[in-house]
Amino acid sequence: HIFAFVRDNMMCTDHNATEIKQPLKNALKSRNGNVAEINLLLVAMLLKAGLEADPVLLSTRSHGYTLESYPLLDRFNYVVAQTVIDGNTYYLDASEPGLGFGHLPYQCYNGHARVINAEATPLDFTSDSLLEKKVTTFFVVSNENGNLSGNVQQIPGYYESCRLRSAVKEKGTPELVNEIKKGFSGETEIKDLFIDSLANYEGPVTIRYDFDSKMAADEIVYINPMFGEGYKENPFKSVERFYPVEMPYTIDETFQLQMQLPPGYEVDELPQQLVVKLNEHDDGLFEYRITESNGTISLRSRLRIRRSLFEPDEYSKLREFFSIVVKKHNEQIVLKKKK
Repeated sequence: HIFAFVRDNMMCTDHNATEIKQPLKNALKSRNGNVAEINLLLVAMLLKAGLEADPVLLSTRSHGYTLESYPLLDRFNYVVAQTVIDGNTYYLDASEPGLGFGHLPYQCYNGHARVINAEATPLDFTSDSLLEKKVTTFFVVSNENGNLSGNVQQIPGYYESCRLRSAVKEKGTPELVNEIKKGFSGETEIKDLFIDSLANYEGPVTIRYDFDSKMAADEIVYINPMFGEGYKENPFKSVERFYPVEMPYTIDETFQLQMQLPPGYEVDELPQQLVVKLNEHDDGLFEYRITESNGTISLRSRLRIRRSLFEPDEYSKLREFFSIVVKKHNEQIVLKKKK
C-alpha cells in the first residue's frame, strides 16, 4: 500500500509549503520533508506504480481563500495528491500520520483548489461536503447497592476519532478515562474501557465502557439523562458577530438512552419533549424526545447542522438555536420515592 508506506515512514517538517527545498530522493533517504515534498513523493510513487496521479494546490483555512478566476501562487500554501483508481477519484495527504486513505485534514476544505495537470483543473473543496456523525448509546440499570450502573457505546465522527487515536497514542487510555469521568456528576468508576479500530485509520473508532455511579438515596433524586454527553455551554458566546461563522464540517449527533428506574422510585417530572428547526431552509434540526413506560425511561436527542458557513446576519438565530440545545441538555429528570 503505497500511501500507507509514505504516511508511516515520513515526518513532516513544515505544513506550510508549495515548493520542494530538497530533491525527493533526499527526502526519502532522510525520511522527512515539508508537506509539498511528502505528497509529491507520493504522486511520484503512484505514477511509478502505473496509477494516474497529480498534485493538487490548495490554501488551508488559516491561510485564507484563493480566487478561481485569479489563481496566484502565493495564495496557496499546501499540496495534496489526487489519484484515480477504478474510475474513482481520491484525495490523499501522507503528511498527517493519523489520516486514512481518501481523507484530508478538515483545514483543507476551504473552497477553490487546483490540480497541477495540463488543464489546471479547478476543484472545490467545501466544508459542507464533510459530515461528522456521532452516535452514543447508554443502557442504565440499578445495581444491588442502589447505585446506577450502565454500559456505553460511542462511535464518534471521523475527525474526533483521529483526535482520540493521537491522544491515546500519546498519553494512553488513563487520560481518556479521566476525560469520560468528568462528564459524570458524583462518584463514578469507569470499567472495561475498550477502543476498537485504533489502528484502522480509514474509519471511526468505537468506544465501549461500563460505569458505576453513586446515587443518593434521597426522597427526591435529580438525574441528568444526557450523562455528561450533552452541550454544557453555548459555543457562540458573543451577542453580536461581524464575520461569517465557519464551522469545520456539518454535524449529526445522536444520543440514545434506555434507563430502568431505581427500585422504590417513580418519575416525578420529565423534561418536556421538543423539536426545533434552525430556520425555514432546514439547515439545522434539534430533536429531544423523552418518555417513560413500565419503569423504563427512553431518551433520544439528535442535533443536525447541514451547513458549515453562516453569514453574520444569521448569527443571532444560530446562537439562539444552540442556547435551546444547551438548556435542554442540562435539564434533569426528577425521581421521587414511592409512597
